[in-house]
Amino acid sequence: MSGTHTEEYIVETSVKNPELVEKRRAEIIDAAVKVFSEKGYHATTTKEIADLAGMNVGTMFQYVKNKQDILYLVCCHIHSLIEQDLYAVAVEDLNPMEVISKSVTALYRIVDQVSSYVVLMYQETASLDKAARSSFLSREQRLCRHLENQIKKGIDMGLFKIDPESVSLIAEDILVQAQMWAFRRWSLSKKFTLEDYIATRIKLLKTLLQ
Repeated sequence: MSGTHTEEYIVETSVKNPELVEKRRAEIIDAAVKVFSEKGYHATTTKEIADLAGMNVGTMFQYVKNKQDILYLVCCHIHSLIEQDLYAVAVEDLNPMEVISKSVTALYRIVDQVSSYVVLMYQETASLDKAARSSFLSREQRLCRHLENQIKKGIDMGLFKIDPESVSLIAEDILVQAQMWAFRRWSLSKKFTLEDYIATRIKLLKTLLQ
């Protein structure tokens, strides 16, 4: 049986054509994001997802095993959008502070664009079983390591005057602050534009690091 996987969790499929699997799963993900956002994960039925995706439930279950698989694929899709923008930051000829500033800018902007999906992703991750949740959370750690590596470079170059033991906490803080824009935008947007929020966060980060 073939499958799509991230880390150790495998979303199984009985379909042997990888291109068809990718196409159909994209349709399922698109439909699921819309229904989950409107009704929540638990109140959504697989029939509603299948109907919106333009297929019957039996056909849909050729590409996923159950509703949890759909949630996992949705979470990974949203996370991939964040990773794509974060990792697209050019690092050539940039010092670590410039890379971190550009990374923070890219991260916060994409979170703003898909904020309702980000809220959905983090609210519903608890509904995944242990293997799927562990696999998804490993994606979070990849984001964290990306930021940690740039902070460590800054320390090695003598640019950042911080305790190396603080590196992981600072990286985690950057991610949490991005998530906060999604979860508390209703409040933050009354005080900051997105660009002001980004600029303020980068200013505070520079003060902390340098």
